[in-house]
Amino acid sequence: MATDKELLSLLKATEKSLKPFVTDEFQKNNAHLLEKYSDQEIHEVFKYCLLRPSGKSWSPMWQAMQLIYQAAFSESYLSRKERFVQVGNYIIHRLPKTLDPVIYSFGIGTDITFDVKAASTYGQPIFMYDPTPAVIDFMKEFQDNKLLKFVPEGVYTEDTTIKFFTHPDKANSSIYPIHGNQTNFVEVPVKKLETIMRENGHDRIDILKMDVEGVADKVIEQMIDETPVRPLQIVTEFEVRGIENPITYLPKIAKLMSKLQAAGYEIFNQLLTRKASIELIMVQKSLLSETKLDVSQGGQ
Repeated sequence: MATDKELLSLLKATEKSLKPFVTDEFQKNNAHLLEKYSDQEIHEVFKYCLLRPSGKSWSPMWQAMQLIYQAAFSESYLSRKERFVQVGNYIIHRLPKTLDPVIYSFGIGTDITFDVKAASTYGQPIFMYDPTPAVIDFMKEFQDNKLLKFVPEGVYTEDTTIKFFTHPDKANSSIYPIHGNQTNFVEVPVKKLETIMRENGHDRIDILKMDVEGVADKVIEQMIDETPVRPLQIVTEFEVRGIENPITYLPKIAKLMSKLQAAGYEIFNQLLTRKASIELIMVQKSLLSETKLDVSQGGQ
């Protein structure tokens, strides 16, 4: 249990981690909010978090903190709604008309509506990875679909085998004991993103979609720090609950967002959420400046 002094130190550190985002440009672009909302109305928003928190075990304090972080380093995709499209159960940025996209889907679970829709929309193979035993069984049903290229491996920061915590009744697994049990696990193969790309003969990724239960931040950070790989867009979520204390984990996500911005990405949220995860679309500025986008890309 943290002492008051330790907690105050952590709070100051989290506040400091947001300062790089609150630039003069940020203040200028959001100055209208000062006119639109009074202090009292802002207080009411936080009161709402306390009175009606989202979920049963996600602390109202963490929910309020998460809203602050998301609002600082991302903007709603609705601010440029015409540039985004729903593909299955994910929202992505539209792609250039002439592009035959290279699409990777890490962490697919038993909902592959994104993968199926993307394959039919673009007519290109979807490279799908998930080492979860339940998912491997599920994907046997689709083994004859030539556009769904499933591999029972995970993405990570090294080529190795790793302990994967599972649940007997749930398809999602993680390197963290997110289900509260440290005895249910399997050893699974995982590989670096560069290794996987090399095995598939790819020198680029156009859509990198990840739902990998606590690993996305590590994979993206290694990609930015150690490789030249810069996907046109990254569609992912960062799970907060069950990974690390939010008061120390959210500043790490903020630091990663700063790295992505420095690498030429703009960051959009799929609507601010008080869930125990942050759902983001990170788009290369080169794609945002593309004018000949495929407006025929369909939704669900």
